[in-house]
Amino acid sequence: MGSPSLRTCFPSSGFPLKTRRIIIVKEKRRVERFELQLEAFISLPGEASHADMGNLVTRDISMNGVFLITDTPLPVGAKVNVDMILTLGGRKKQDSQQAWIKASGKVLRTDNLGMAVGFDDKSRILPLSKKAD
Repeated sequence: MGSPSLRTCFPSSGFPLKTRRIIIVKEKRRVERFELQLEAFISLPGEASHADMGNLVTRDISMNGVFLITDTPLPVGAKVNVDMILTLGGRKKQDSQQAWIKASGKVLRTDNLGMAVGFDDKSRILPLSKKAD
């Protein structure tokens, strides 16, 4: 017989027809993930910046990591520093606050859209002081 994910049916024509069963995958994440587009700056430990990467944009972010959109992901296992600016609240620009997300970690996986970076325990969120007008 076929694999467990396939079932053989016999239509009226007599030729076998294979159909796929739909499998529902339960989300295994332990923390909430947010679809949030932030500008991200990548550097490698020991280097000032990774010029080839340029400024990236996040697709989503959680307490444990971030997915970065890029055509040229770093290899799985590469250690990286990720800096992002988060703007919070305020209907007017002058009323908003900014926070600096300073994270470090390693590339966990890549795909055709970019790379997932898992944060380590050195990551932190720092307030940015307002610029003088």
